[in-house]
Amino acid sequence: MLLMVLVLAGCGRPLQIGAPSPVVVQPTRLPTDAALPSISATSVPSIVSNTPATVELTATATITPTVTAATPTMPLTATRTPAVIVVPLTQMPETNEQRWRAQEQDRKVNDPPRIYIAPNAVTLWWYDPLLNQPVQIGSISGEFPVQAEFVLRGAQQAALEVPYRINNDFGLTAISEAVRGRMKAAGYTQSVEAYVLRTADIHPK
Repeated sequence: MLLMVLVLAGCGRPLQIGAPSPVVVQPTRLPTDAALPSISATSVPSIVSNTPATVELTATATITPTVTAATPTMPLTATRTPAVIVVPLTQMPETNEQRWRAQEQDRKVNDPPRIYIAPNAVTLWWYDPLLNQPVQIGSISGEFPVQAEFVLRGAQQAALEVPYRINNDFGLTAISEAVRGRMKAAGYTQSVEAYVLRTADIHPK
């Protein structure tokens, strides 16, 4: 009964909320050097060395290369440019007949040959194609055949082309051996094309 009375009496008083009790914080003492765990110093190897340092990887990474499929290409075929060879034109040497024809300007052929008359003696000439000079064969007069008419290049004088059988025609049967030798050297042993310079008294028959 006494206990109940005390309880009831307490309930009839207003509750008092007191200030919180102060909390006393005790400082934590740090351990002394003796209590600290011992740390053994490990010597660090010198980094400076003449030998390259070897780095060991603790983890091995597997790298899978990415292969890109190459597009096949056609092989390039080198095209060689054909070499251009320039061959200079070599002038063919003229024949003896061509050299003689070069002395005849405005040549007009008489077909058949025409007969001309020289009332007076005229000189019969032969052109030496090897030495490029006229050579005197002899003198003729009277009738003689003319197979062509032309203008002599060097003298620019009208001339008549006269065929001559060596040592046979126009009474010239013993011409100079030197002249015959020059004719033979030029390739003429039977006959030559001689000529006379046209004058006023030479006329067709």
